[in-house]
Amino acid sequence: MSNRFISQGKRKNTMPKVGMEQIRREQVISATRRCIVEKGVLELSIKDVAAEAGVSTGVIYHYFKNKQDILLQVLKETFRKSNDQVMQTMAPLDSSKDKLFAHLENITFVPVDNPDFFLLLINYFAQAQNNQECADIIKKFYRNLRSFITQYLQQGVETHELEPELTEQLPVILLALGLGLGMMQTLDPDSFDMAKMESALKKICENAFDLTGRNK
Repeated sequence: MSNRFISQGKRKNTMPKVGMEQIRREQVISATRRCIVEKGVLELSIKDVAAEAGVSTGVIYHYFKNKQDILLQVLKETFRKSNDQVMQTMAPLDSSKDKLFAHLENITFVPVDNPDFFLLLINYFAQAQNNQECADIIKKFYRNLRSFITQYLQQGVETHELEPELTEQLPVILLALGLGLGMMQTLDPDSFDMAKMESALKKICENAFDLTGRNK
């Protein structure tokens, strides 16, 4: 599969001030994210990013090799922030059930509070088929998240709240639900009530815990 998003364009020799490296990188990444949401990946150019960030194209090329490099860094940073949010939500919770319910709340919260996340994801999914680096980043994100879900569900197995086989099934189901609901809410926000969807999902998962308890 091809690893190219688009051509590099011309470089300038403009150099950023010393000590501004991290600030400039974050500035460019944030600007690129906004440009993707507004224009999409295919229509995006280095000049667009430079204009949005308020810097020269030379500054951009000082930190990033080309357009693909910027796009991949945006994807990594987007997933990093999403992962951090999930971890912070779970950190103060003790039981497997509480963590699962918090995760469900996060699934239904993100499309409403941060729709840009799924707009970005839609753009990158379209690129992943022909860009192995992009595909690998997406796969790594979902594998790590699936592993994390499995870990906290395993806690429920150890306390006899969940059946062991659910630790294999629920992580995949949760990821599929999160992706599907997010995409639908982003593209067609009036198609369903997200609050009602959250309530329904919690009832379904509640049954999994109740069923295990009745089978003891």
